[in-house]
Amino acid sequence: MPLRLPARLQKLDCSNNLIRQVTAQDFQGLRNLRHLFLDNNAVSLFEAGALQRCAQLSNLALEQNLLISIPLRLPDTLARLDLKGNDIRDVGEQELKDLKQLQVLNLRNNKISSLDCKVLEYLPRLRHLYLDGNPWNCTCDLLRTRKVLMAKGTDVKGGQCVAPIGSQGESWMSSQKILQQCEDDLSSAERIKEARKKMKTDDFPSVGINVDDDYYDYEID
Repeated sequence: MPLRLPARLQKLDCSNNLIRQVTAQDFQGLRNLRHLFLDNNAVSLFEAGALQRCAQLSNLALEQNLLISIPLRLPDTLARLDLKGNDIRDVGEQELKDLKQLQVLNLRNNKISSLDCKVLEYLPRLRHLYLDGNPWNCTCDLLRTRKVLMAKGTDVKGGQCVAPIGSQGESWMSSQKILQQCEDDLSSAERIKEARKKMKTDDFPSVGINVDDDYYDYEID
């Protein structure tokens, strides 16, 4: 990283280099930095909290690097975060919990297969989410995430399924086929649950107990 950068600097473009790590020491004194471009490097190590002193940073570009996870303790002022083309597999609460101002999140072309809807609770202002190019496993849990995104009014690009086999090529954000399958699975699960409940009632011993009463509402000496 460049040394002795001016404190008043608002935009720093270090893209297309061979930068391998990002540390807090690299950004000491850059309190006015708003836009940081580190795309097309070889960053595999990103120190937690490395950008905490960049108290006005709103735009961070980290696409086409070697990150295996979203950096921890990013500035809570970020409005745009670009992580396209890394090796990220998971999107966790810990990485995103402070990004209340984030409006654009680009996760294209990573290795993400699932997205917990709880993570989205930490992104109240998210307006654009880019998900294409990931190996999505389109379970019914992922459709719960879809409902949350639709309720938030988030514009979602991509989300093509690679698993299960019957859903390959479908988009989990728009596929009626997947939605119907999950509704059928839910109905089937509810029927099984009711059947099991009925079996327990039918098998309950009748000696000494009136099944018309609440069986737990009596005293035992």
